[in-house]
Order: sequence, then structure tokens, then C-alpha cells
Amino acid sequence: MTAEGLLLSALALIVAASAISDLRHLRIPNTHVLVALGLFAVTAPFMLAWPELSPRLLAAGITFALCFALFALGVIGGGDAKMMPVIMLFVPAQDVVGFMQVFALALGAVSLGALAVQRVPFFQRLGWESARAQRHVPVGMAMAAAVIFLAVTSLVGA
Repeated sequence: MTAEGLLLSALALIVAASAISDLRHLRIPNTHVLVALGLFAVTAPFMLAWPELSPRLLAAGITFALCFALFALGVIGGGDAKMMPVIMLFVPAQDVVGFMQVFALALGAVSLGALAVQRVPFFQRLGWESARAQRHVPVGMAMAAAVIFLAVTSLVGA
């Protein structure tokens, strides 16, 4: 097990908790974002040299700008717009494209699943906001799927 894999595993737990909150309430708590950011801030100085840190900061900055624009347009929620840039801090530079591909696939699957679930009365009775809210998608589920995939591949060395 690499330190990177363990760090991604810790992030996966945080993002999984966010995904559950997003599924139930369509909210990613600020505490989850801050815990993930704190985890990076505490570990990065010891684990990452500047040549690896700078592309991560750049990716997070670009992601923040894009997510801010999407939030301003009402496409994504505020929690999504805050969590995604923090996640990008954890993604190694060489894995950014693959991570975004997995995220896009997961987001497509979550979107189709949300559309289906929002039309089934049984799911609406669960009391989950994501099942009742029309045209809203729990993006945190896709984030969690992509982070878990990255953590697993990092741990097994794929």
C-alpha cells in the first residue's frame, strides 16, 4: 500500500459520506469539504514535492473556476462546486484525464438513475430529496464513484 493510496482511501470515506448526504438531502455539507481540504493541507507538505503539487493546484484552480461558473448558471449545487476542486487536489497529475473520464461516466449513470428513480412512486416515499426533486441529480454520488475507483486503482497498482 502506498501513502497515496491510503490518502485516497481516506478521501473516499469523506466523499462517500458526502454522497450519502447528497442522495438523501441534495446537500454536501461544508464540514465534509473542510475535512477533505484539511486532510490535504496536513498531508501535502509531507507527501508531495513541488513538481507534483503545482499541477494539482492548477487543476483545482481550473476546476474551481469551471464549477463556480456552473453554479452561477444553476447547473450544479454549491456543495458540488466546492467539493470537486478539493477532490482535484488529491488526484495525481498523470491521472487527471482518467479521473475525469470515470467521473463523466459515473455522472451519466447517476443522472440516468436519478431520472428513473424520480418517476417511481416507491422511491419518492423514502423521503429522500433526490427521489422527489425533479431535474436534480446527486452529483456527489458520481464524485464518490470516481474517487473510490481512483483509490482502488492506486491501492492495487493498476
